[in-house]
Amino acid sequence: MRVLLAALFLATTGLARAEAYLAIIIDDLGHSYARAQAVLDLPKPVTVSVLPRLAWSRTIALEAHAQGRESMLHQPMTSIRHLPLGPGALTPEHSSRDMDEVLKTNLASVPHAAGVNNHMGSLLTGKERSMSGFMSALRGQGGLYFVDSRTGIMSRAAQKAHLAGLSTARRDVFLDNERDPLQIRQRLLEAVNVARLKGTAVAIGHPHPETIEVLAAELPKLAEHNVELVPVSRLIALQRRTKVWRASSSPLPKVAKSSKPSPSSTCCEEPVSR
Repeated sequence: MRVLLAALFLATTGLARAEAYLAIIIDDLGHSYARAQAVLDLPKPVTVSVLPRLAWSRTIALEAHAQGRESMLHQPMTSIRHLPLGPGALTPEHSSRDMDEVLKTNLASVPHAAGVNNHMGSLLTGKERSMSGFMSALRGQGGLYFVDSRTGIMSRAAQKAHLAGLSTARRDVFLDNERDPLQIRQRLLEAVNVARLKGTAVAIGHPHPETIEVLAAELPKLAEHNVELVPVSRLIALQRRTKVWRASSSPLPKVAKSSKPSPSSTCCEEPVSR
């Protein structure tokens, strides 16, 4: 009932946009074929992110491509808690050349990947030198985008991706930090609200049965919120189009120089608990 009331409240306010776009990424695929199949039964705009060099990595990526579904490489990176990373992981000890070789091998195990996002990485994404080296290696792969999963408040990943000239986006909401269907629904509504307020939003979830159940039930209802589910690449293109439009609508340089500068949208991280 609270979810319904919140949705009705937003629908009656002037804050909601007529058009909004939501990208949903399901991480951590590659270990289980059965769980991947449940994810691949979700609406096709859901983007899948596949861990490299696992038993089912290649098969899942190929099946997603055959569906016409967008897939990503879920790149393991060192966490502050030094949790086990699995094969193909990157650490602060990797040089730029090492990163290039690791990334090439990882992408070969996830064919047709359109982009990359970090798996864990609360430590590595905060290291500017490592992120500069990684983004340079990723740029060398040609045309791939990067999504900062924002697993740590000190992440510099999106900033370094932007400086490297990569198409990039950042996660807005984690759907399933708590594997409770009610909480997952609340986080999905939060992502919908962010999309309606900002125009776009990126939500990340995992192949938990509870997450799949909620998404299967709720994603067909997004149209009721005037929100369209889109692959990550389209959302990034929409974000870039909006930035270009805003730039073209801004004051002339002489006027802008005397205007009070607005805060940077990437200077400060939001809490990562959601």
